[in-house]
Amino acid sequence: MPYCTACGAAVRTTDAFCPECGTKRHEPDGEVSMPSTDERADQRAAEPGGSAADERPGETAEPAEEASPFERDSFSFGLSYPVSDGYEPFLLGSIFALVGSMIPFVGLFTNGYAFQLAGAAASGRPDPPGFDAFVDLFVDGLRATVALLVLWGGTAIVGAAVAAVAEQVGLAGGVRDLAVALVAFAGLYLTPAVLTAYAATGRFPRAFSGRYTGAFATSKEYLEAFAAWVLLLVMATVLWLASILTLVGPAFVATYASYAFATFWGYHYREAANAGVVPPLAADDEREQAAIGPTNQSP
Repeated sequence: MPYCTACGAAVRTTDAFCPECGTKRHEPDGEVSMPSTDERADQRAAEPGGSAADERPGETAEPAEEASPFERDSFSFGLSYPVSDGYEPFLLGSIFALVGSMIPFVGLFTNGYAFQLAGAAASGRPDPPGFDAFVDLFVDGLRATVALLVLWGGTAIVGAAVAAVAEQVGLAGGVRDLAVALVAFAGLYLTPAVLTAYAATGRFPRAFSGRYTGAFATSKEYLEAFAAWVLLLVMATVLWLASILTLVGPAFVATYASYAFATFWGYHYREAANAGVVPPLAADDEREQAAIGPTNQSP
């Protein structure tokens, strides 16, 4: 197709004048004058939404920077992060949870993955861990279970002691029951803090440390997250009850809920670390290593 020699616009062979600028067509010796690359680039830049870089050779638009998943709110992050690399961990975890309803120790693989999700989110990893290191998954599931047994066992002991003391001093039955209920609530309140601090730091003593779990559980960040988590827990329970009609549905609902909850709490632990509520993970480990001294390495 011929082009106008003045503005470079396309013209038909039957046009005597350019329809764009009105210049009389002139094609010496039957040759068609093509606009140069720079001219086309300038025309492109002049068009709405156009860019000169679209036409200039060697110039390419820079790819848009991928947004961090941590820019989302904790609810959206908790729902999307566990499946951001695909649904395989969810499906495998659901199968292990389903088998675990008949063979309890098999469910440790699912619990271990939730434990790893909390640690990954707390440490700021942009991608979730894979559901493939089965030995690690089992061990992490066992570690989380032990931490829960210690917490709930301690809560039961304290509750029994409070009930015994209340009975000894002659408190009314209602007051005694209220005191025991408060102890039980305290155990529930501390559960996410203990598991998240353990998953984030990988150290069992830190799961029951005032510097980590204590500071996290007494922060405003945690209090607000706990209120939201209770609401989510109620919603998940309703969904779990509705899924009973499908027989296998409860295992899938419980798996996804455990993944979302673990990620949700890992997100808030990271926020608490960024706010200085709990020690930054990397910086704290570096200080500890400096206090221990350099490790001996063989040449």
